[in-house]
Amino acid sequence: MARGWGMSDTVELALSGTVQTTVRVNVRQNTPATTAPVLRKLEAGVTVQVLGVVVGDNVQGNAHWYRLAGNSFVWAGGCGALNGSTPAVPSGPQARLADVPLVIDMNHNDGVGSFAQAKAAGLVGVIHKATTGQHGQDDQYAERRQQALDAGLLWGAYHWGTAADPITQVDNFLRYAEPDAHTLVALDFEATPGNQMTLDIAQRFCEEIFNRLGRRPVIYSGSTLKGYLGSTSNAFFAQHRLWLAQYGSHPTVQRSWESFWLWQYTDGDVGPPGCRAVAGILGDAKKRLDCNHFAGDAATLAAQWAL
Repeated sequence: MARGWGMSDTVELALSGTVQTTVRVNVRQNTPATTAPVLRKLEAGVTVQVLGVVVGDNVQGNAHWYRLAGNSFVWAGGCGALNGSTPAVPSGPQARLADVPLVIDMNHNDGVGSFAQAKAAGLVGVIHKATTGQHGQDDQYAERRQQALDAGLLWGAYHWGTAADPITQVDNFLRYAEPDAHTLVALDFEATPGNQMTLDIAQRFCEEIFNRLGRRPVIYSGSTLKGYLGSTSNAFFAQHRLWLAQYGSHPTVQRSWESFWLWQYTDGDVGPPGCRAVAGILGDAKKRLDCNHFAGDAATLAAQWAL
């Protein structure tokens, strides 16, 4: 959800097609941002294969970028119309979304009216931002944790990873989040231009969480993790449950996983048709809310929550 302080891996619609550059453009490495390293330059009139459309830095009023091979990106404003566009082959059938998502994720920018009302509407779990990097802390985390637990909801905490030392990041996360045996813990591994968590830092973060808690964090990611891993199958990351960030109708996982454990299908603005609101939860200033699909019932979710 690229709407500020929270979990938003690069929002992507996976597809296959070509575009032709209309001006000289920079191809950026790893993230769709003007601060990302320039991989190469393309002159006007060059045709390139497109693997997806993503939301990145807003340039001249246009925040759309095309994802190319090798986890590289080119600004859509420097290209013509997309040709031969077809949806990417999905990893499974289209998921059937529930009338009320079983899980939402939040940060301090989201308003709460009543967790009890949300529970009565069918919400089962909340994953709230706890920390960022080695110092950042969400000031709404502790109060909302108690409110959600009092309402009978499952509680989870996520850490937004950065380029900082992973041990220091784990220190910050565990000290502030104070997870108990019933708390889901998750790593938010997303595009963070200028302060990007690398794959190595992510692995070391996950290893340290396992060393201290005896269980592995859920990994939240979409195009960032897909870009780092490419077409390889990674045995280390495959040990972790995948919380897939993909705002399209057909969730497609990286080949290290057979399927997602949780799927963030919308930020309340972009995504497939389906539930984008929960009674009692106000969302951000524009009433947008991150909603997640779990392919099972409430009892199964509860049994798997803090494994």
